Amino acid sequence: MASGMRACAEQFRSEGDTQAYTQMALMDNLSLQEQKDTIRKALLEMGTDCNDNDADLTGNGDQSMIPTVSGRDAARNLYSIGGDINIHARQGALSPFAMMCITGNLKAVHDKILEVTSMNYTDNDINSTALKTLLETRETSLRLSPLLLIVSIGKTLIGPDQCKTNFQGVTKLLLKHGAAPDAKDVLGKTVCHYGAGAMATSMTLEVADMCIRAAGSSHLFDKQVELNGLKNQGMNGKKGVVGGFDAGTGRRKVIFVAEEGREVWVKPENLKLYVSSPVPIGLSKIPILTDVQDRMGSVSLHEVVMRDNLDVAKFLLQKHETSIHTEDMDGVSPFKMCCGMARMALSNVSNLVMDAARRDGKAHRKARLQSCVYCVKDLGQDDGSKCSVCKAVLYCGKNCQKAHWKEHKKDCTDLAASFSGLKLDPPSSKMAYGTFSMASGARQKNGAYRKPRNVDFDEKFVIKVQSLGDSHPLLIYDETRTFELSIEPGQPGFREILIETKKEMAWNGQKTFMKASFDKAGDCTVFPFTAGVKSKYTW
Repeated sequence: MASGMRACAEQFRSEGDTQAYTQMALMDNLSLQEQKDTIRKALLEMGTDCNDNDADLTGNGDQSMIPTVSGRDAARNLYSIGGDINIHARQGALSPFAMMCITGNLKAVHDKILEVTSMNYTDNDINSTALKTLLETRETSLRLSPLLLIVSIGKTLIGPDQCKTNFQGVTKLLLKHGAAPDAKDVLGKTVCHYGAGAMATSMTLEVADMCIRAAGSSHLFDKQVELNGLKNQGMNGKKGVVGGFDAGTGRRKVIFVAEEGREVWVKPENLKLYVSSPVPIGLSKIPILTDVQDRMGSVSLHEVVMRDNLDVAKFLLQKHETSIHTEDMDGVSPFKMCCGMARMALSNVSNLVMDAARRDGKAHRKARLQSCVYCVKDLGQDDGSKCSVCKAVLYCGKNCQKAHWKEHKKDCTDLAASFSGLKLDPPSSKMAYGTFSMASGARQKNGAYRKPRNVDFDEKFVIKVQSLGDSHPLLIYDETRTFELSIEPGQPGFREILIETKKEMAWNGQKTFMKASFDKAGDCTVFPFTAGVKSKYTW
């Protein structure tokens, strides 16, 4: 992988790139100090504030996005070759505690944490300097915390006694004492980039899973909270400070400062941030760790799609519902990598991504149909009222309907027609109708503007709609291909059908499914309001 990524970085580098970028390809021949100097020069040229990093020994430092293409190429190259991690490990340049972590020495890690906490740490001082220094000190030029070291170099090393190697146990211990599960390296990469990317192992996936769960409430660490929603009513309303995360139970430690350090372990959903106001503040939804982007805008799923790593893709997409629409700084998302002209041929991961796209599309459409179109308030199946004219939009009440009328007025008539059905013009004899292959550009001409086989008059059947944009014809056909036609821009039904097609997130607004019917006169009517993903129908 390293050689391939290095070659890719070299290929796309511009002639104006500096010597530091070029020298990165020769890292293996440099001494430790030369490697550190080379990486620092490259980081500076990427736009990194290295002085900020130097001053933030236990934090993420500068996490600004890398603005240039050449800088992002160099960053990918630096990540692919592992920076100077290996030479640090080989030459004993890592701290003793880091070595304990990357060899999975649970007893040594436990004893070291116990030593620090017994001397410098009290229950009332969760975020003590000594403990934070131990858990968060960044090492190597990539600025890796102990957790990041486990999923980077740790997966390639075995301790002196393999039977005692326990990376999962070390991870649990670090998290329980307050290690940041969402720590970032100098390139903005998290445990998920290292542990749930193309080079993931079963061990790193377990570590990533624990960190993903911990990161969901990591913003509460060292914050004052109030307990609420507990079955023990006597505990509700108590205030304390949040500590570490127990990966076994999914609970966070809360220390009651006013009660001589008494502590309890509480589920994150039973905690509310508390400020000087007597009214507790509810928790805001934060992105899942797998969706956190690095300084190039990438998530681990980008890399997994490229390498077609099916097991890791299942971990990301099925277990943790990672977004497929996260775009990197170059505008590329995992979804775009798997659909249309750029689709990875016969890729197993692409099939998983497209399954996720269909689920997203179905959920998006359901949410759109069950929420107020103006204030976006969630509405139940029987709540809200539809516009009496178009019957296509839903409101939570008269106030929202009145406020939205000025905007809705211009679409109301079209939506009314969409709801009742749109009669299509038969294609002219000059029109070359038929299905169109997105991949080859070839058009199949075996269809016609006629009722499909095994469909009765006035019976609705499923059609597929494909769009290449506002200025291109819509391509429509049924499952049997006995009904096929194209609708040119400006023809009846084009605008209404295109609007519904663009709403389909599952296919990036390029295609959707809906229903149509033929009457005894031979005219076809399409019902755009029935649009949805394929899974909505039997075809």
